Amino acid sequence: MKKQKEITCTVEFTEGAIDRITDAFVELHYQIEDGIYKGPVLPKQTEETA
Repeated sequence: MKKQKEITCTVEFTEGAIDRITDAFVELHYQIEDGIYKGPVLPKQTEETA
């Protein structure tokens, strides 16, 4: 197996980036639940499992 070269990456988030990324994941989650996209779906939470 060929050894891969290590790469260092630095990421800086602009103000509000974390909120926009979170919003995008939440929207994607609901689109998967609605069948728009395929993906893993978490089991529905009930009062007993929350």
